[in-house]
Amino acid sequence: MAKKNNQSFSQLYLVDALKGEVEAWANQGWHGVTQTTLELFNYWFKRDEDATERFHLCQQRAIETLVYCHEILQAKTLQEAFERVAPEALYQHLPLKQEVETIPFPKYALKMATGSGKTWVLAALLVWQYFNRLNDERPGNYSFRFLVVTPGHEVLNRLLDSFKGKRDLKTDNRMPETSDYKRSLFMPDGSRWRDRFHLDILEPNDVKPNTTPPDGPFVFITNWQQFRLKSTASNLWDKFTGADVEDMPRGEIIADFLSEYPDLVIMNDEAHHVHGKKAATGEELVWRQFMNVLHNRLKENHQEEQGIFLQIDFSATPFYGSAEKREYFPHIIYDYDLLNAMKDMLVKQLFLEQRQAIAGESLDELEFRAERYEPEGGHKRGEIKALSAGQKLLLDIGRKKLEQLTVEFKKKGINKKPVMMVLCEDTKVADLTAEHFTKLTDENGQYYDKNKVLVIHSDLPDKELFETRKNLDRIDIDDDPLRVVVSVLMLREGFDKNNICVTVVLRATEADLLLEQIVGRGLR
Repeated sequence: MAKKNNQSFSQLYLVDALKGEVEAWANQGWHGVTQTTLELFNYWFKRDEDATERFHLCQQRAIETLVYCHEILQAKTLQEAFERVAPEALYQHLPLKQEVETIPFPKYALKMATGSGKTWVLAALLVWQYFNRLNDERPGNYSFRFLVVTPGHEVLNRLLDSFKGKRDLKTDNRMPETSDYKRSLFMPDGSRWRDRFHLDILEPNDVKPNTTPPDGPFVFITNWQQFRLKSTASNLWDKFTGADVEDMPRGEIIADFLSEYPDLVIMNDEAHHVHGKKAATGEELVWRQFMNVLHNRLKENHQEEQGIFLQIDFSATPFYGSAEKREYFPHIIYDYDLLNAMKDMLVKQLFLEQRQAIAGESLDELEFRAERYEPEGGHKRGEIKALSAGQKLLLDIGRKKLEQLTVEFKKKGINKKPVMMVLCEDTKVADLTAEHFTKLTDENGQYYDKNKVLVIHSDLPDKELFETRKNLDRIDIDDDPLRVVVSVLMLREGFDKNNICVTVVLRATEADLLLEQIVGRGLR
């Protein structure tokens, strides 16, 4: 627990305060919600025994907790939420109070383990907001206009799969019938529900300076890297040369587009990317700066008519720092961790293979980072020249585990193809790893050729990288020969492949955040 007035706030204050309250409220029938919310809850959480799909309890509790904060607490800011359920935390921890006071709108985070279904929770909350707004419940408290924010290509693509449907591997066209929103789980059929669900889906390139804002409901899905605003700093040279007259930054275009509307719900997937302390230079983080600018513009443009401005964050790792210096984000209201996900069998079970000597080596003497040339010209480290003996040992342990699982799956009639993921410290190590595999054979005596091993990293030419990204879908095709995927740090959040069974890490993982992300990739 954080000490009084210390410089951190590491405890999950709102989680602890809300857990019992929400459970009791849910058990008593969700008293106090709107009629629309009550109908949705009954449809979602009281399904027939023979229903093919249902929400896991952790997903249900996440949805209920967010709705409780919005409809029962009716907090207009994060500070109000604290004052209603955990006021003592604000008075005992000055840094927490100072942080919370800087957020002028309701902002909540759902901490859910990788593989526990955050995307379905996001979809349910979108449907909840949409129909409450459509039915004009408690005017000003709901919106059918959404900004969904992602940290990069993988997560963006996963969310587009959810909204627009997965891609056909042969034609590369999206299949709308595979969209999550087409599932019967999210809304009833018929004229009152599904027939009234019409949502324009806008991708990053759909919003331009001359884009006409949609009249009806929409969701705009984009990366937070697009939120760069005009620099407030300028210099004399820029003014004289006209260098400051640049194209309008993307953040300005997006802010202008979204501030046309009086209400907005922001859903931030993998939110740990955009939260944290100020940059080393003391500058405000791009994300927080953009959110404050956007909120202020809505307020100025619509004044008395301004409606809801709600931010919902989703992350398995909503913290910064490691070990005893770990600090959780103060706006977390629900926590479902990886240990619980494993206990509830929502993800694969985790087994650690101990490093064992294969040829009598002394493990204490092995180096598990790549071999390098002697540094030249003042460089701290020389260039990488080869995989170390320790790295080769780890690869051998992983390969033997992969082959063992392949044989066991076949014996037990499991029609699944185990795949190994190798995470490297450097693109050079990734290429050396792929080269190393070409000299090895599998359990059938077949070499690990290019069909069996896929390398993906940021140094690949653009065209090759595009094709390689598409080839990642081969991981979950059981009759495809791909068995090993080698990466650096491109395949973390949003990389959701079920057939990853073995993970070999050829890099340092001292940071808690990186370690949890790596483990999460293999547990889906």
